[in-house]
Amino acid sequence: MNESRWKSIWEKRIANTEILQGSDIKNIIIELKRCNGFDVIGDGLTYESILEQYNKIKENLSLTLENELVPITSVYEVGEGSGANLFMFEQDGIRCGGIDYSESLVEISRHVLHSKDLECNEAIRMNILPEYDAVLSNSVFSYFPNEDYALAVLEKMFLKAKRSIGIIDIHDKGKESEFIEYRKKHVENYEEKYKGLPKYFYSKKFFVDFAEGHGMDIKFVESDMPGYWNNEFVFNCFLYK
Repeated sequence: MNESRWKSIWEKRIANTEILQGSDIKNIIIELKRCNGFDVIGDGLTYESILEQYNKIKENLSLTLENELVPITSVYEVGEGSGANLFMFEQDGIRCGGIDYSESLVEISRHVLHSKDLECNEAIRMNILPEYDAVLSNSVFSYFPNEDYALAVLEKMFLKAKRSIGIIDIHDKGKESEFIEYRKKHVENYEEKYKGLPKYFYSKKFFVDFAEGHGMDIKFVESDMPGYWNNEFVFNCFLYK
C-alpha cells in the first residue's frame, strides 16, 4: 500500500505512560483516543460521546439476521491503533485481537490490552485465523489507497468474521466536495498542510455490492457522535452473515 505521509504521523504518537499505568479507566480511554488522533478535550469529543459510540457499535455488531440481540464474545479490529476500542471491549469481558501498521501505536496497545493477538502489519496482510464473532474497522478505510485495496481487506474481514462486520467513519463519496470546502474553511493553509495526506471516499453502492456478492445483510447507520465535526461527511456500515 502507498503509505503517503500518514504512517510517519502515526509513528510519532507518544502516550502518557503515567495515565496508562493508572487505574482511572476514563482517563485511559481518553488518552488512547488522543493517541489515535481524536481531540477529546474541550469542544471536541467527550468521554460520554466516545462511550455512546462504543455502546452503539457493540449493539450493532451483536445483531443477528433475525434482528435479535445476541452478545458477541469476541471482536477483532482492523486498524486497532492504540487499542482504545479494544480496551473498552476488554472491559466488558470480550476477547479481542487486532492489527495496525503503526508499530508505535501497536506498542501502546500492548501496554493496556490483555490480548496476545496484536500484530503490526498492513490490514491486507491480516490472518483469517483465528476467527472472531465480529470484525471491526473504525476510522481506517478512508486511509486505504483505492477500492481494490479496500475490497481485498473486506474479503479477509468476511473470512475472519463468524457473524458480523462493522466499518465506522466511512467518508461519503457524495459529500467529498463539501468535506474539502469545510476543511479549507476551518484549517489554515489546508492544501499545504494536508499535501500527501489523502482521504479516500466511498459510495454506499461499494458496500451494497459486496454484501450482495457474499450473501450478507447490510445496514447503514449515520454518524451521530455528539461534538464530532465529521458527522455530516461520514457513514457507518454493518454487514451480517
